[in-house]
Amino acid sequence: MPPTNTSLANALDLADERHWTRRPPARPAARLRHLLHAQAAHLLAPSLFAYPQALTRWADGDTSDLTPAHATLIEHEIYRTWQPEVRRRAHQQIVEHDGCVTVQLHARFSFTTASGEFHDPRLYRLTEDLPTLHARLLFDARHRNADEADLRRILADGIGEAYFFRALPPDQQQAAVTLTDLHHVHFHY
Repeated sequence: MPPTNTSLANALDLADERHWTRRPPARPAARLRHLLHAQAAHLLAPSLFAYPQALTRWADGDTSDLTPAHATLIEHEIYRTWQPEVRRRAHQQIVEHDGCVTVQLHARFSFTTASGEFHDPRLYRLTEDLPTLHARLLFDARHRNADEADLRRILADGIGEAYFFRALPPDQQQAAVTLTDLHHVHFHY
């Protein structure tokens, strides 16, 4: 996995690794065999930017033309799909027992108020515990494979409540926070 992660979906998948009961396959061929067992080659191929015949060939062990980019995509797909029931159970336990979902990010934000939208040029480096409601919404969105924009909106709302507006009474929290420029994100739970 790349050291700088700007994808919320990938960051959530990496955080789920702590809860797995067994490790996923390590070699690309074994990973592909697992993925092809769950999904047909012609359905999996578009998400890996490869031809179905190439996936079948790589799964059979002929990885001579497997590029590093394809290997990374296969790794991301394994992390996305590995042990979904274990993942759901862990998320449910975290949310039901007011568990801590900590997000560490390096990003820029903008704020929308009744008087307009304001872009903050500062690059914030924050480590915050998300409110339980936002953690639940983030997990639910990830389970339904929500797109990156939805995940960013949920995270921005959570960061707004946990960091930007925590000292304000609820009737003064009228601004909406938007995540405009994400340089790094990491979750821990």
